[in-house]
Amino acid sequence: MAPKRKRAAGAECDRTCIRNMAAATHLQSLKEEATCSICLDYFSDPVSVECGHAFCLSCIIKCWEGLQTDFPCPQCRSVSETKFLRPNRQLANVVEIAKQLQVSTVIPQEVNLCREHEEKLKLFCEVDQKPICVVCSMSRDHKQHMVLPIREAAQEYKEKFHSYTDTLKKKLEDMLELHPKEEMKLKQQKSKFKSQRKQIANTYEKLKQFLEMENSCYLNNLEQEEKNTLQSIKETLTKLEEQQCDLRSMITEIESKCQQQDVELLKDVKSTLNRYENMKVQDAFYNTFKGKEENTDVEKEVDLQIKIIESLEWRWVCSFAAAVTLDPDTASPWLVLSEDGRSVRRGDRYQDVPDTPQRFDPVVIVLGREKLSSGRHYWEVEVEDKTSWELGVCDEAVSRKGEIALSPEDGYWTVGLMDGEYEALTDPPTLLTPRLPPRAVGLFLDYEAGRLSVYNVDDRSLLFTFSGASFPPTLRPLFSLEYSDGGSNAGALRILPGTGEE
Repeated sequence: MAPKRKRAAGAECDRTCIRNMAAATHLQSLKEEATCSICLDYFSDPVSVECGHAFCLSCIIKCWEGLQTDFPCPQCRSVSETKFLRPNRQLANVVEIAKQLQVSTVIPQEVNLCREHEEKLKLFCEVDQKPICVVCSMSRDHKQHMVLPIREAAQEYKEKFHSYTDTLKKKLEDMLELHPKEEMKLKQQKSKFKSQRKQIANTYEKLKQFLEMENSCYLNNLEQEEKNTLQSIKETLTKLEEQQCDLRSMITEIESKCQQQDVELLKDVKSTLNRYENMKVQDAFYNTFKGKEENTDVEKEVDLQIKIIESLEWRWVCSFAAAVTLDPDTASPWLVLSEDGRSVRRGDRYQDVPDTPQRFDPVVIVLGREKLSSGRHYWEVEVEDKTSWELGVCDEAVSRKGEIALSPEDGYWTVGLMDGEYEALTDPPTLLTPRLPPRAVGLFLDYEAGRLSVYNVDDRSLLFTFSGASFPPTLRPLFSLEYSDGGSNAGALRILPGTGEE
């Protein structure tokens, strides 16, 4: 009978082996169904696309990155017009089951042993937040700690983790709902800005066409006025020539008569007198021509158009207003800066300040904090009551010690008032003759164009332009009060907050 029992036990073993193999096959199939076809790992936050296939949320978002329309399924390649993503909770549960089955199948129970005492981990320490054995619980490290049975603790934390996942899944759902809304908002904003750009382009195109029409109209009017004026002058010249001829003839006739005998002189005297009286009538034309001053309507219109263009240019320049402040680390020891960094005056004594490479000394200069490396920038400086000053820009890399020559060749583009004369500090200096002494000076830097324009803010007139400059990589606004003029130059240079507009 014993052999029969042995064969029966062997058959049972075979059946167990077969069942284990079948279970492993089913587990593998389950794992495949719970695996993302993009990352080839268990689904993480699985979502379904429009065709029904599922992927990890992060995988499908990365796969569709940069697409605005026509979103293809990575598995079947079917295309959806919108970014359709729906959370797949059932698949998420299947993934959790597959993970748990794999862990329970692969990990032997023997690993759940205390490394120190080789006892089963039956308890959980609430203080240290880790599984411990019974021996550990009686040790000095855990004796005073709150402990729970391992199963009870696991159940408690499962419930806690489930609550976490519920909260996180709710947040994920909210985000998935918000995502298409934000995409729609992005699309709407892009469309809005595209429309605004088109509207601006259309407006300026109309303005361009209007200006071209006005230009053509005024040029035509000027041409017609020129034609009429020149024709009138030519006719006047012809009449003058005719009158000159008549006058010469009359003079010759009278002089000839005066040389004749009395009787001969008086013959035909009436005709001579009549011709003379006709000459006096023609004097009215001559007197009218002599007192005439040309001041045509076209000239008035041209002057008006020039003023309009200058006004438009001024508004354009002022639209690049920049916030400029003074950098105390660059200020000469002779200069005193305001707390807000917007005004500077020359002090009456040499201040005790750190002698750093950034500081100008002995020249009396301070730079703006702003580093200008591109674009257009405009700022205004009040110079009223100042008897001497220099304003402009300079190369960030200029030497700041010793004697300095303020010229473009040395990295300085400046204008100033010295000894009662306004000058652009070119080499040699260029004398400036403003219509009005400026109470405020405006500086407009167009970096890419290599141009620095300096304006009299009071009458909006251009004082000087440095043009065609090859500017260094970085420029800084420059303010100089080199001369004290015996104390009469004690007032401050002030950076104005306005833009020069009305």
